[in-house]
Amino acid sequence: MEIAAKNTNKIRRDKMVWSLLDHLKKKEPSDTITWEMLGGKKFMPSKPTSHLDFVTAGAKGIPKLSILNLADVLDVPIKDMAILLNISYKTLGRKKETDTLDTLASSLSIEIANTITKGLSVFEDADKLNRWLHKENRGLKGQEPFHLLNTPTGIKMVNQLLGRIEEGIYT
Repeated sequence: MEIAAKNTNKIRRDKMVWSLLDHLKKKEPSDTITWEMLGGKKFMPSKPTSHLDFVTAGAKGIPKLSILNLADVLDVPIKDMAILLNISYKTLGRKKETDTLDTLASSLSIEIANTITKGLSVFEDADKLNRWLHKENRGLKGQEPFHLLNTPTGIKMVNQLLGRIEEGIYT
């Protein structure tokens, strides 16, 4: 039974990652890719027309489904997502997929998704991105980028590193 669930999760993750990479290859706007990653129409009724649409969504609260999607793309357990979002694992676990998170956790989730979108654009491969996120980085004084995604300042630092990699600067 557990093996079947893991296979189903892997298939769901692979489909989502393939779809996101396909959007990147088609040179679709990063906001569209982030929207898709967070659940598409289940996250927000229509594609964003500006980044302000994400601000509005964050203020209303995003559904737990968006966190599950992020966990799938990052290939991490929901427990790790709870830690990133400073939410009790039990509290997150009790929520239904349609239940919304508070404004702060929602905003942080959206920023993490934006960072992952940028990372997918840079690495063009979800597995390479995930390995990089979980590898100690000299540019971060030996810290793993993943562990910095729990604060806006940490997200900014990870985005700066991704920008350096994109420009071909050794980090």
